[in-house]
Amino acid sequence: MKTTLLLGLALLASTAHAECGYRALAVEAETPALYVGAGKRVQVEFDNYRLDGDVDRFPEPPMRIRQGGVSCRVDGGIWLRDGVYLDAAERRLLVQSFSGSGGELSLYDTGNCAELSRVYLPEGRWALDGERLLVGRQCAGEGIAGCAARDVHVLDERCLPR
Repeated sequence: MKTTLLLGLALLASTAHAECGYRALAVEAETPALYVGAGKRVQVEFDNYRLDGDVDRFPEPPMRIRQGGVSCRVDGGIWLRDGVYLDAAERRLLVQSFSGSGGELSLYDTGNCAELSRVYLPEGRWALDGERLLVGRQCAGEGIAGCAARDVHVLDERCLPR
């Protein structure tokens, strides 16, 4: 009886962690003025007023999140084109933004655009490693591999960093 109870609790604990599966969205030009990244049900839109040359960031608010016939908007931010991630359930959107003093990752609810979490990126280096978010510190080389220290944020059951 005790063995069965312990096995049941162990199984419950092992399935209680998040299965977030964040994946990068390819944000592509629909028109020179509109860039879109899309999952199966969720679409993220960025306005672009720089109509010539390659675009790697979107400094013009708002960012729009569309799901079915419903849309909402997020004002502010200078969003990076290659820093847009959607979780497997398409309930959470992770977006990297920056300013002159550093960067941050913001996580939004795709249903109403509510900001759910924000992680400061003092050196702009980060990576997703399974169900963990790694933030680099004391960085010298390229990417997170060039960082001497890392903060580890485990993603909780809501796919938000702890």
